[in-house]
Amino acid sequence: MEAWCRTYGQDRPLTCFPGPIAPFSVRSRKESDAQAAWQRWHDPREDLRFTDIEWSWYAVLERARVETMASEHLPGMARNLGHLKALSPVDPGMARLYLAARRIFDGQADIGTAILVREEEPKRRMLPRPSLKGWRLSWQSAPVTREAMSKPLTDADVIEGLGAARRVLTDGGRFAEVLHPLIQALVDFHGHGSQDNPAPNSAPSDDTMLDADSSSDAEHPDADLERSGGQRQDPVFTKAFPDYIVFTRDWDEEHLATRWYHPDDAAALKALNTLDRQRVRQLAHRLQRRLLAARLRHWTFDQEEGVLDSRRLARLVGTKPSHRVFRLENEAPVPEACVTLLVDQSGSMRGVRRHMAALAIDLAVHTLEVCQVRCEVLGYTTRFSADNPVSQRWRKTGCHGSPGRLNALRHILYKTAEQPWRRARPLLGLLLREGFGHENIDGEALHWAARRLMYRPQMRKVLVVLSDGAPHDEDTVRANGREFLDNHLRAVIAEIESSPIHLVAIGTGQDVGRFYRHAVTVRRPEAVAEVLFERLGDLLTQAQPGRSMI
Repeated sequence: MEAWCRTYGQDRPLTCFPGPIAPFSVRSRKESDAQAAWQRWHDPREDLRFTDIEWSWYAVLERARVETMASEHLPGMARNLGHLKALSPVDPGMARLYLAARRIFDGQADIGTAILVREEEPKRRMLPRPSLKGWRLSWQSAPVTREAMSKPLTDADVIEGLGAARRVLTDGGRFAEVLHPLIQALVDFHGHGSQDNPAPNSAPSDDTMLDADSSSDAEHPDADLERSGGQRQDPVFTKAFPDYIVFTRDWDEEHLATRWYHPDDAAALKALNTLDRQRVRQLAHRLQRRLLAARLRHWTFDQEEGVLDSRRLARLVGTKPSHRVFRLENEAPVPEACVTLLVDQSGSMRGVRRHMAALAIDLAVHTLEVCQVRCEVLGYTTRFSADNPVSQRWRKTGCHGSPGRLNALRHILYKTAEQPWRRARPLLGLLLREGFGHENIDGEALHWAARRLMYRPQMRKVLVVLSDGAPHDEDTVRANGREFLDNHLRAVIAEIESSPIHLVAIGTGQDVGRFYRHAVTVRRPEAVAEVLFERLGDLLTQAQPGRSMI
């Protein structure tokens, strides 16, 4: 079942249905297909539109949407997902809404039963959305405010809202936007309103609404450079970083490394075998022994109760017998952890420096996998250098004001947390390709990596950045000044350091200490692996890693 979820979900991180939205059965093929549909078609970024209470109702309707799409995609899944009663959520109110949504999304005119039954509703405790562990970073977008409901909610209103959502099933963003008023009304109907909501007649804030035209602009951004451009800020950044502006996101890229990988990159990966690997292997083995030793059982001896310790049985006989012949097993001092390695792929990160960083990543990820520590490998750079269409669009609009970022991001996923390294390792050749990276915008890359890490269920979250210095993009600096990117990076670092994430930076050749509080500058390329393994060992083996340990 897990293998099928990973395969159909295109290797996205595995999640589970929490609390009241989960089906009755959790080990059937029907539930497996429902989980796989969620993995493939659900976009976690849409979750940020809703409060924790609203999210539970949204997730029920989102389940109906993704299962409808999977049924249309594969006939075999349609047969399994057709067992609506078995797939209904455990909560009865949500089960009625789920059944109605599935039938309406399938085009059925008769839903067969009532949807809103107030007197039958049990008092429930809504669970927060999965994997955030109660933390909400301040840069996450705020929920959209609601307008006052002029009349009580009825079944006809629910059916009308679901009918409108049926017309946008293939667009997850529009689907969530259309259903948002209905979800707020459902929260009120079932008595889960929040006192934190604004006044009834308040209008939605502009910085919390998604741009409805963004999806159409992003589909074919290269097709039309003549259309007028403008400063469009992402709502994710607006709240926490009001001074950071993005001119346009039409050319930004975020994909698996397979999108750019070419068979010729395999030759570059073989070049790693020509480097001196003996010292790096010794460091990797030392880290492995250190991690495994920290996970060994820890016992407290000489106890009056617990597990009988056969080595102390002699204490029971003699003139002064002692009953302290038991031992107790303590909890493992090392909690479950997830590590994200974020690698700068700008053009200045080249030569031996890049090869040694790739070798260190190769052995570090393998070592973490052996020690059962989840790990992600991410890369970042910009998409253009000369002939930058972003700056061209700005110049065609008259070069007005401070345009903000004037380049397109390129974010690369080399390895997800669930993906085995043996499958992802060939993609490391892309890291070694000459000419693939251009500039580096570290602030947004850190923000991206931290948001991914915050969704991981592990208690300990470690983010290691391998960079060659300060953020830089020629067009952006020329239009906004040098401090524009530097100040944004410092603001993002401050947000991350106030979260549960342990952030460490390794500067490869340049000093990064003026940005990061916990930073190490490596002057010799061959010392990258030594510093990386040492920092990982410190962060993963201490029961309570302090902020001042590095």
